[in-house]
Amino acid sequence: MLRKILISFFIVLLLTIIVLSYLYLQKQKEYKGVDPFSAIPVNSELIVQFESLEQLIQKLDNNTGAWQELSNFDALAKINNNLQFIDSLASNIDLDHQFSLDRSFTLASHLQGKNDIEYLYILPILDYLEEKKLRTAVSNWIGPDLTLGERNYQNTSLYTIPFANNNEIHFAFSKGLFLASRSMLLLESSVRQLSTDNSISKSKGFEQIKRTIGKNVDANIFLNLKTFPKQVSFSLNQKFSKFIRNYTNIGNWTELDLSFRNRIILMNGFTYSDPNQGNLMNLFLQQEPVKMEMESVLPANIGVLAVLGMDDPLLHKGKYRKFLDQMGKLSDYQKDINNLKKKTGEDFEEIFFSIIYKEIGLAFAEGNADKRFTVVRTKSASIAKDKMLKPIINYAKKKKRTLSYYKRTYQLDSETLFEIYRLPDDRLPEKLFGSFFTDASSAYFTFINNYMVMGPSINALSEFIKESVLGKTLDSNQNYQENKEFLSNKANFFLYTSTPKANRFIASFLNTELQSVIQNHKESVNKFQAVGLQLSSNRNLIYNNLFIEYDPVLEMAPQTDWESRLDTCFRHKPYLVKNHYTKENEIFVQDINKQIYLVNPSGRILWKKTLDSQIVGKVEQIDFFKNNKLQYLFATRKHLHLIDRNGNYVKNYPIRLKAEATRGISIFDYDKNKNYRIFIPCKDQRIYAYSKEGKIITGWHAKRAENPITCEVQHFRVGGKDYIVYADKYRIYILNRRGAERVKLKKQFSKSEKNPFYLEKQHNRMLASDTNGNIHYIYFNGKVETKSFTQLSEAHFFVASDMNADGRNEYLFADYNFLKIFDSNGNQKLEKKFDSGISYRPNVYKFSRRKIEIGICVENENKIYLIDLKGNNHSGFPLKGNTEFSIGFAKPGDKSFNLYVGDSRNFLLNYSVH
Repeated sequence: MLRKILISFFIVLLLTIIVLSYLYLQKQKEYKGVDPFSAIPVNSELIVQFESLEQLIQKLDNNTGAWQELSNFDALAKINNNLQFIDSLASNIDLDHQFSLDRSFTLASHLQGKNDIEYLYILPILDYLEEKKLRTAVSNWIGPDLTLGERNYQNTSLYTIPFANNNEIHFAFSKGLFLASRSMLLLESSVRQLSTDNSISKSKGFEQIKRTIGKNVDANIFLNLKTFPKQVSFSLNQKFSKFIRNYTNIGNWTELDLSFRNRIILMNGFTYSDPNQGNLMNLFLQQEPVKMEMESVLPANIGVLAVLGMDDPLLHKGKYRKFLDQMGKLSDYQKDINNLKKKTGEDFEEIFFSIIYKEIGLAFAEGNADKRFTVVRTKSASIAKDKMLKPIINYAKKKKRTLSYYKRTYQLDSETLFEIYRLPDDRLPEKLFGSFFTDASSAYFTFINNYMVMGPSINALSEFIKESVLGKTLDSNQNYQENKEFLSNKANFFLYTSTPKANRFIASFLNTELQSVIQNHKESVNKFQAVGLQLSSNRNLIYNNLFIEYDPVLEMAPQTDWESRLDTCFRHKPYLVKNHYTKENEIFVQDINKQIYLVNPSGRILWKKTLDSQIVGKVEQIDFFKNNKLQYLFATRKHLHLIDRNGNYVKNYPIRLKAEATRGISIFDYDKNKNYRIFIPCKDQRIYAYSKEGKIITGWHAKRAENPITCEVQHFRVGGKDYIVYADKYRIYILNRRGAERVKLKKQFSKSEKNPFYLEKQHNRMLASDTNGNIHYIYFNGKVETKSFTQLSEAHFFVASDMNADGRNEYLFADYNFLKIFDSNGNQKLEKKFDSGISYRPNVYKFSRRKIEIGICVENENKIYLIDLKGNNHSGFPLKGNTEFSIGFAKPGDKSFNLYVGDSRNFLLNYSVH
């Protein structure tokens, strides 16, 4: 009995040991976490690691902005499809226990052969069970008609998934990692890498930047700066490909934290550059980041801008020479310097590094011609000019010429001149600062403020000057300002690209295949409207900050003759005022900050002045001194102002009003002798009459209105009699020169507030619309007739004008987004609907006796229209603009009209209208 018990006990014990041993062995098959970087070959160029493959797939699947647009490109569409395939494969591994993709995912690129780039994909595997399920799922996926290839390599099974056209995917399981690639050579290299201690993590600088990686980002990107340029070279044309392929001394390693959003792609991180190696990035080390201010003079049409910021130019000079020496190019550099010195008698290296202050930049402007400019911020424009002229003067003497031979003058207007000089050498920037400035001509230079600008031609520099002086600069560009939110205000290097303006420039670097791809997807490319990159020295590392802006709405800049930037926007119709010296039209505006400007026909602001409040009504011109010189007369809420052309007040002005002005001034010169009478409706319901000296007219005795006055005062002369006309909320007043009632109406009505009175001389009557849009004909015997044309709101606009040159007025009504035109008999001539509401009373422009058109502003859409009586747009319209506009000749003898209008970007725009 005891024997049986002992036997049973030993059997149970043995079974227990077997079970426990099995469970222990199974436990050992759970893979310990292996760093995916240990499987990456050390000479890989690009590594991207995602914290969670599942979150990546979900995020890209839900991204309706940038990623969706990128998926229009074949290469990125394939990535998207591959990710979806992985997701589908994982979901079908086991219906009861799905293979979770909530784990890290790493990919690495590797050069193979001359021009091939292959990718390695790495996914951690938790245990042997997952490995087995994944292998089984692949077998099931390829089906019974295809065979999963398998061979042994260094004690590791390598599998091959066959596809049509000899396309294959190879994969393996090694040390708890799933490895996959289309290249068997790369897969073998990865397996070998796992068996060595020489991990990529131990390469120079990699460990330093890996410690800086950010958390809770979409991906971490690692760039091997020794090998990555070769991969970039495949995308470039032959000239630049050869150059960048051999550029293996940029730095060591860069890490970028990627954040992918619908409208913006952000990448930031650090670069390590070994200070003991001849790396280009070492130029930034020990240089303090500087504030970039070049944008204040650069034209807004700059498509590409690259700025080198140097707090210590002499330190940069020394480091650049060391870099060239280690590259074996210092002797060539010195040879160029010596040749320039022989040619001009001056050391250009010494000249440049003595005048540079903080910044030197390369700017590419959009246009038909190649416009590349080198811009140097100087300590003093006058000192820099003297130093730059010395070699020109020496060169001129050698050629037996004077300085004037190398000097040209650009005249923006009669008061603004810029000197442009011809340099003896066209390639100074490239010779002094390297191949980055290749093709940047230094043929001509000029100075704008403290900036020296070098360009390829006099015409190119003249355009640059004009845009800069008129304030149409990069720092005024709304998109640029919005993008600066993602950038620091200081850096050692800054690159900015406005993609729609830089298509041609970018394409000039690319190979024909990529050029064709971009051309075929030009609309998608341009939606990635801006790219910005900053590099800033940060102790022994370099901080990188990069953004890519995506915006599906592509706003094209207006095609104007010029644009003049104001401090803020304005809301009124630009006033055309005459220059009494030149007889040209100048432009008078006031911005929303109460500042007034006088702008000349070239768009240059002559002066600006701040007032106490906004101008009420219009700006008029009078000849105060009766000497054919004109001044500007207008009212603000509390004052009457008279300012001369230089922006100075006429003596005794401004004049304080008796009461606050509620409507604008009206000026009458009854006898054409320049003894002006100025009428102003005020808050106390009185009309005040002033002389041009600002004194109250004693002969004016108009009674106080019964209600608040709702319009400006108008003057009509009919049959040798003067009629002074205005209205309050409920009645009309028709007075004589002394303010006594001249006509008593037999029927009163509530005149519409937004519209004036009109005179129809052929019928000896006035007319106006009431608050319901009815037209009232007012005869000078007091008779009033009423006619209804269409139902309108109280906020409607009404214009009476002869629009077809038949001697009879047409009646124009605008209400909400409708425009209707009737003849005087009530026959409708036009009905036109706009997408948004009409913002101001339409203006009628008479270009000739029979060429009459209607100007309309739709402020919500930033559009202005010029249409004929049939509703057809004038050629080129609608245009950009959000105010009423003025049309006139800028100068006597001009063949085309000029249209002046404001826009939401704080600019006064000038269009040519033919």
